[in-house]
Parts: sequence; C-alpha cells; structure tokens
Amino acid sequence: MKRGILLAIMFLVSLCQAEVRSLWVLPWNIKTPQSIDAVIDDAIANNQNELLLEVRYRSDALYTPNRLSDRYYNPEPRSYILDNSWFDPLDYAIGRAKESGLRVQAWVVVFNATPLDRERLQENYIFQNHQDWLTRDGNGQRMNSREQYGYFLDPGVPEVQEYLLDIFSDIVDSYPQLDGIHLDYIRYPSNAFGYHPSSVERYQECKKHEELSWNEWRIRQVTEFVQKLGIRLKSIKPELILSAAVFSNIYEARKLYAQDWFDWLNRDLIDIAYPMEYHVKYPNFVDQMQAMQDIGKLDKIVVGLRAWNAKGGSLTEGQSPSYNINHIEDRIRYIREHEFAGIALFSYEGIIKDSVLRSLADRVYPEAVRLPELLAEASFAPGADAYFEATGDSYRVELIIPREGRWHWEIRDPDNALIYQRMRYYYQGMNEDQFSGILANGQRIPNGSYLLHLDKPGSDIKFVIPIIFEEQILERSE
Repeated sequence: MKRGILLAIMFLVSLCQAEVRSLWVLPWNIKTPQSIDAVIDDAIANNQNELLLEVRYRSDALYTPNRLSDRYYNPEPRSYILDNSWFDPLDYAIGRAKESGLRVQAWVVVFNATPLDRERLQENYIFQNHQDWLTRDGNGQRMNSREQYGYFLDPGVPEVQEYLLDIFSDIVDSYPQLDGIHLDYIRYPSNAFGYHPSSVERYQECKKHEELSWNEWRIRQVTEFVQKLGIRLKSIKPELILSAAVFSNIYEARKLYAQDWFDWLNRDLIDIAYPMEYHVKYPNFVDQMQAMQDIGKLDKIVVGLRAWNAKGGSLTEGQSPSYNINHIEDRIRYIREHEFAGIALFSYEGIIKDSVLRSLADRVYPEAVRLPELLAEASFAPGADAYFEATGDSYRVELIIPREGRWHWEIRDPDNALIYQRMRYYYQGMNEDQFSGILANGQRIPNGSYLLHLDKPGSDIKFVIPIIFEEQILERSE
C-alpha cells in the first residue's frame, strides 16, 4: 500500500519569551467596574502586560462559582469584600483585559482558609463547616490564627486536597478565557504544623514501606497537590498557565514551609514561579538571585519585588528613604541583566501612590512589551498529532486532538499559500477524517513539504505541523 507520511512536530511558544511585567492586585482594588478600569488603564499606560487578580481571598469568591456548570463542587460564598450583589470582578476584568492585550491570572489563596477578623471568622465557610480540616501542632493543638493571618487547612488531609481541586477546577471551567491560575499560600504555616491525625496516621503507614523524614512527608503533601492540580487543570484547559507565589529563599521554603518550588520547576509541575524577593537590603537580594541562578530555570522565574512603603506612604525618596523607587529600579536592572523571565510588583496599591509606577515606567518600562498568545508548554498539556494514509482514492486522516470542539485545519505550501482547508468537530483524543487529496484546481496535491495549521476557533490554541507528502495516492481503478 502506498502511503503519504506526515511528520508531526508541535511548534511551541515559550510562555516567557517576552518579558513578563506583572502587578499583584488585591481584592479591595477590584470591587467595582470603575476600580478594575483604573487598574487596567494604569497597567496599559505604564507598559505592564499581566495582572494577578486576587479572586479567592479566604475560602470565598470574587467570581461566580459554578458559573457555567456544576461539574465541580464549589460551595464557597460570595466574598464579604464585595458590596454589589451582582458584580463579577473576574468576568469583567477578563473582558477588559483581553481588549487591552493584558494577560490575566486568577490569584487564589490555597491553604490559608480564614480571615483574622473574629466577626468574619464566624461567617467563614471553612470555619463553619470544616474545622476538622485545620492543621495542628505536635501536641494536637490548633494553630493561633494570628500567626499566619488566618487558620490553615492541613495539606496532609486527603479531603482537603479533593475539596481544593474542585474549587480551582471550577474557576478554570467557569472562565474559558482565563490565562492562568496563580497559587498563593501553597504551603504549611510553619514547621511546627502539619500534625493533623489523618496526616500523621498516613505518615506512619508510609514509613512501613520507605524511609522518609517527617519534613519530607510534609513536602510530599504539598508537591503532590501541585502535581494533581496541574493534571486536573490542564485536562480542562491544556494551554492554561499554572504559577505560584513562593518564598524566595529555597532553604527556608523547604525547611519551614514544605514548599520545594525548585522541584516543581525541575519537574515541570508549574509553568512559572514568582519568588517573593522582598528584602530591603540589596546584598540579601543578590544572595537570593544567585541561588535561583544556580537551578538554571531563569526563563520560568518571574521575580516578585517589594513595592510598598511599610509605613503606608509612597515609595518616593522623600517618604521612603530606606527603600524606594531607586532600589526597585536597581533590582529590575539586575533581573534583566541575568535574564530572568520578568518582574512582578507587590502590589498595585502600593506602587501607584504619588504616581511612582508612572515614574518607574519612565525609567525602566519606556516601551510596551506584549506577551505572546498562549500555547501549551507544560508537560501535562497534551499536544496535537496527525497521520495521513493513502487508501485507494483518498487519504485516511488520523488526528490527535487535545480538546473537544470545533477545529479548523489547513494545508499551506512553503510560501504559506493556502492550498486546502476544512472545519470539523473533533473529540479529545484520536479522531478519523478523510482528505481527497484533490485541490481546488482539480489537481492532486504534489509531492513535497507542507505545513498543517491546526487551530481551535475562539481560543488561543494553535499548532503548526510540518508535513511531507512522499507519494501521491493511487489512481482509482476502473
């Protein structure tokens, strides 16, 4: 049997080939359409290209749970931060940001489950319904909520992980245009905690089969959750970014908080890490930068910089002599010189006082840089593949599709001239199709090299696959 052979290579676009310029935006800055408009206008005017919007503060929603379906269980209530009963900050922000070319990630607090305020605490969903999930110390005592700005769920409790998997899956399922999920507080409160009876029991059972220290066990709980979340979210939206705000000092991150984010990067469990490098003293900043440089993943590290005045003022030299706009500028230049993926400023509210963001943009962001359209790059994101086989008077086409829906594909010659196209509905996974091999001029497609362009209308999913037709299909027998 004569065959047409297709060599399939997925051309991937790096998530960070353009400099990321990101702003962490607190929930108090996205309460109304007007406040979101101000955030987006400031971001565009000052040549930023990404917003990290905090839409899950303490087990609550600044978005609409189960907005499109009830596929994933999400009982979390509307956040008390919102005044208006109908306004959906995430939906509005995505719509405005897409018009402006901004990337939007939904910033979600993970294991920190409750606010500090006692009145708010009594209304909190987790505190009302799942106090049995809260972490404990070695004496079996619940933590002091003020130690880490609220009570923490214990990552070693399987029910906790399943609950959170559903919450974050619902957000991705409900907002198809969302670019990413940004994890915060993805850790234990300190090394004194994690002793929930369920986790301790599971650890003891694990030790019967392998040597494992207690802290290694704690690290495993957090890492396995990150891994499971990546698999789940990328099955919903393959091109989604999964990122995390992490402690910049990896040794403290591992020892105190069981947050081994170097491992997450090395194993491609997350797409981008945002280490929070908030040191005021420049030598401390350089030490942490050098430690990160040693892991060789700088294209996946967006450095988070301190962008607030501890006394509540602005970051002008007069109001903040020990740490101000000049110090931020020095750090940005270092980050660029050593080719990190970009810069994130914490926070929008702190950097806009007295027009400091405008002044900073004049110095270090003089031109706009747009991030590329997103394509899947993480290891969990399935790609596309194809195979053409001559079967008498036509080609049998096998297409591996990463996501169910309507797909458009076209064959283009080396000069990018369109020679054939079609639209079909395909299921996720293997699909069969037919291609006659006859072009619009009535001729068969000649032998040679071509490009197969495959895209999903209404999304940013695109693949370009080199193809080679080695032989024409057989003529029909009379």
